[in-house]
Amino acid sequence: MTLAPHLTLAVTASTLVASAVVALVIGLRPRRRTIAEVRSILQPSSHHGVVPSASHHRRADLLPPSAGGTGARARAAEVGGRVTRPVAAAVERAFGDGLHLARTTAHDVATRVVVAAIALAFVALCGIGTLMSTGALPASPLWAVAVLAAGAAGAMVMIGDVRTKVRDARRAFRRASTDFVQLVAVGLTTDQSVEAAVAFALDVGESDMFGLLRDEIERAPVRGVPLWEAIDRIGRTHQQRELCEFAGSIERQGTQGVSITETVHSLATAMRAKGLDELERDADRANANLSGPTIGFVVATVVFLAYPLAVRIGEAFGG
Repeated sequence: MTLAPHLTLAVTASTLVASAVVALVIGLRPRRRTIAEVRSILQPSSHHGVVPSASHHRRADLLPPSAGGTGARARAAEVGGRVTRPVAAAVERAFGDGLHLARTTAHDVATRVVVAAIALAFVALCGIGTLMSTGALPASPLWAVAVLAAGAAGAMVMIGDVRTKVRDARRAFRRASTDFVQLVAVGLTTDQSVEAAVAFALDVGESDMFGLLRDEIERAPVRGVPLWEAIDRIGRTHQQRELCEFAGSIERQGTQGVSITETVHSLATAMRAKGLDELERDADRANANLSGPTIGFVVATVVFLAYPLAVRIGEAFGG
């Protein structure tokens, strides 16, 4: 049993598309860190000031491909890194700290963008080539523009997805910051110290963004960083002015010994009002987005119901 020529060509094109997508994913996948690299990151002091000797570099050059990290897969990863590096730099400039809040990296986003662009462009190329070979489409240089447009569309879809995730993550972090300051204010009403109130707020919070706050603040004493400085750094990194003001209040309480209970309560009230105003704006925006389809549905229904009556009235007057 033999297949029709156009069906054989379609099967071949589909196989090539699937193979290309798999190859791109494998080639652009970031390389995993070795045990030596992880040890150097976790224990940087043990290697501080040690300069590798020339004999060490010679021994590394003599290692086999499996031990030295070279080989086909390493070369593919290197080529993928060269392709995605400028895209990753552009993504880093565009989203900044939002990538950290969205639990992703610029390299991962750049990899997805490049893979989506090349995959869709290749799919469009194979589809157009199949249709041209069967005579369904005429040969024209405009199809090259269509292939490039398909690749650009794939990249824009991935960038739009990341932009949505970053926006939602920043909104969730603002809400977590508001809840954090409010919980600290509640802890201060029970005559707790600032440190105890902050610990109480971090223990009560359960969201993922609270986990980010918890990690940054709980690591501060280990690094020898004061509490207020850690909170101020978080506020400056993620553009949360209220956290910087809260950190300034904690600093004044530690250096001048003044009570900050009323200040924190006022700050929590202002942050809560700002959060409610943001929720109202989001609700108004959602209602505005729904108004267009609703009006269109009503108009279409009226036209559908009134058209037969209008036709009959026209026929009666015309007759």
